[in-house]
Amino acid sequence: MRLERRRLVIDADLAETVRARVGLVGWVVLEVIAGHTPPGRGVVEVRCSARSLAPGVGVSKDSVARALRSLAEAGIVERVDRRDERSGRFVATSYRVDLAAAGITVAAVSLSTTPAPAASPSPTDRRPPGDQLSLIG
Repeated sequence: MRLERRRLVIDADLAETVRARVGLVGWVVLEVIAGHTPPGRGVVEVRCSARSLAPGVGVSKDSVARALRSLAEAGIVERVDRRDERSGRFVATSYRVDLAAAGITVAAVSLSTTPAPAASPSPTDRRPPGDQLSLIG
């Protein structure tokens, strides 16, 4: 049986520049988003919030919100507010993320082994079940 896993490939020189500009929390936000991205996509749109990203990053929602603002200022993330077509009411926020601009590539890695049984979450795993980060097709 052939499995496909994802691997993040980092351009070390570009990543160093991006980390210096957006900070370590900003970089980890990018890694969390990239970890949920299908292989081969340089730009993705994700529906998430600072609150839903915070457990994966390991910081408060306010720290993630600051990181998202610094990523937006760096031109790597663009906030997209969705509104209902009829009423104009706010519906959801998504972010268009340019992983390629940050030096992150999501690559597929094929494995020809039988999958190991899923491990139970560790006691230090703070992610709630049903992670709210989702890609917009």
